[in-house]
Amino acid sequence: MVQQIPRTDETDNQTVKHGMESQMSSFGKKNWKLIAIVISLLACTALGIRIFQNFSKPIKDDGDEAVLTVTVEDASKKAIHQTLKLAGTVWAWDPLTIGAEVGGLRIDDVAVEEGDIVKKGQVLARLNSSVIRAQLEKERARLQHARINLEKTKQPNRPMDINRIKAIVAQATAIVSQEEANVVRAQANLRNAKLSSARYKILKKDGAVSTEDLDNKETAEATAEADYRNALQKLEAARFAKTQATENLKLALEGGMQHDIDMASVDILETEASVKQLEAQVAQTIIKAPASGLITKRLAHIGDVTMANEDLFQMVRDNRFEVRAQVPDQDLHRLKSGQIVQFLGAAGEVMNGKIREISPLVDSDSRLATVRIDIPYDPQSGWRPGMFVSGKVDLGAVQALVVPAPAVVDKDGRKIVYVLDDKRVYSREVKTGERSGDLVEIESGLKPGEKVVTTGSGFLKDGDHVRIGEHQAPRPGNKNARTAASGDSDSPGRASSNTESHETSGETTSR
Repeated sequence: MVQQIPRTDETDNQTVKHGMESQMSSFGKKNWKLIAIVISLLACTALGIRIFQNFSKPIKDDGDEAVLTVTVEDASKKAIHQTLKLAGTVWAWDPLTIGAEVGGLRIDDVAVEEGDIVKKGQVLARLNSSVIRAQLEKERARLQHARINLEKTKQPNRPMDINRIKAIVAQATAIVSQEEANVVRAQANLRNAKLSSARYKILKKDGAVSTEDLDNKETAEATAEADYRNALQKLEAARFAKTQATENLKLALEGGMQHDIDMASVDILETEASVKQLEAQVAQTIIKAPASGLITKRLAHIGDVTMANEDLFQMVRDNRFEVRAQVPDQDLHRLKSGQIVQFLGAAGEVMNGKIREISPLVDSDSRLATVRIDIPYDPQSGWRPGMFVSGKVDLGAVQALVVPAPAVVDKDGRKIVYVLDDKRVYSREVKTGERSGDLVEIESGLKPGEKVVTTGSGFLKDGDHVRIGEHQAPRPGNKNARTAASGDSDSPGRASSNTESHETSGETTSR
């Protein structure tokens, strides 16, 4: 049986109190962030109102209302360190495009890949050359045949043929000698026959011989005369045969005719030219690197059929890179060949380059000129052709008119400073140059010695009356800084607060 404990008022109060504490604790855990945010916003709002009141509260000075308490300094000439910023794109110093000189051939082999470093004359790819090599062998055979034909034209007879012709000449000579002897014999016979016939004619008149005997002698004379003429004709024929044989021997010994030899020589030259042409075509099927360098692009693939003058590879000659920077024409006089340019890459790496060439031509539209800067090749740097890099050129120290950087404010896209003139300030548009530390170069718009507002200028407008803050701290190196100013006894604290607020502000504020 369950025993019931009687409830009392104290027990009820404790229960209610415990429940309220639990609800309070849960509410605090859920809303503590909201409470912190609200408190922060209230604190920032109060601080902003206080700062605005300090800057905008007018100050009386000799009966005139001063808009703001400011500090001023003199514009002065100082030695500043100047640098010129350059930006450009990484390019190959001398990009080379390697193509096929012979078209219609299949690519059999590719020996390199993108990023490879090659030497001059190294094989990059090979094309199928079987058809050209067959034509080459055919032309070489024709060349050998032409050379043999020339030798035969120069000496068409074999040694045995020459010996045979020599024998014919010797035989013809012997026949001539024999016929000459026959002529002498026939001539002697004819002389005897004529003498005998003459004697018989005398004897016939005396009746010593008969008519028949005289006729026989006359017949013998006629026969001897006929033999003599025949011997002369045979001698002439023999001599002609000898002359022919001698000429044939001379031709055999001297060789062919010069005209035939010249024609055979021309055939050889023509065939040699064909052989050289085919040898050159075979050599063109082996694609070689024209120079040492870096392969940047491979367009050749095994099995592709080439076309004449088709690009197969792209490379950087001698691994030389350059940055092509576009420089305004007014800065060109500050650059010269040989100057060192310090570049900063996308990953923060630093690389020094040297100006090699400044373009003699300025673009008439952009007013920019190209400056070529040599940079060393470093495969570990990650620099590649086409990358954008920025750098600077150290121009050294120069004397320039400068003002503190806070004195220059941007207003409507213009650079202006406020110049103090008898407790009033007037805006002056200036052209700025280099910035060195907390000093800004003024190229035009100011003269040395003019006082410019250095703090509070962002809250001024043209013609405002100002007061100079007391205890103005002199800027190191500027002896002309205004270090004290007149004013009532309750203004120093406010002036100090205004100066501090402006130096922490990076924006330009107009009233």
